[in-house]
Amino acid sequence: MRLHQFTVSGFAYKLTQSQREALLQLLVQMAGVDYEVSVEEEAFLVAWATDWHLPLDLTPEQDVNEVALLAEFDTFAAKIVALQEMVKLGYQDGHFGEEERAKVHAFAHRLGLVNPDILTDIHKWVRAWHDWHYQGEQMLDAEPWSGIIYD
Repeated sequence: MRLHQFTVSGFAYKLTQSQREALLQLLVQMAGVDYEVSVEEEAFLVAWATDWHLPLDLTPEQDVNEVALLAEFDTFAAKIVALQEMVKLGYQDGHFGEEERAKVHAFAHRLGLVNPDILTDIHKWVRAWHDWHYQGEQMLDAEPWSGIIYD
């Protein structure tokens, strides 16, 4: 696993290829839930599809069978990874909107994960990842810190 791959598509390496295909379709549905796929969401989806060598159609389908797609996630770990990726997509444009939250909540229930602590923990996990990534980008893009001498 390449580090870049981890930063883009997290723990999806633990999924089967058919689970990744299903998840990508669900992610496209999530991105379109607010009727607008942001530039950041699109970049995330393109990178995600590219990393896993999956075809990408950014047009959410009206008649997608979400129940069948969710049925692909047959282990607890696969369900957690799917939800984590959905939440991560929701944060791509800097705002995890109400429509996106409702969609993730509905998916969690359909997956049989009804304990609210699970979603809370996933949100904290994704938020910590997002903050870590943002801080790293800021540090790498910053001018050398004044007053600190590096040998």
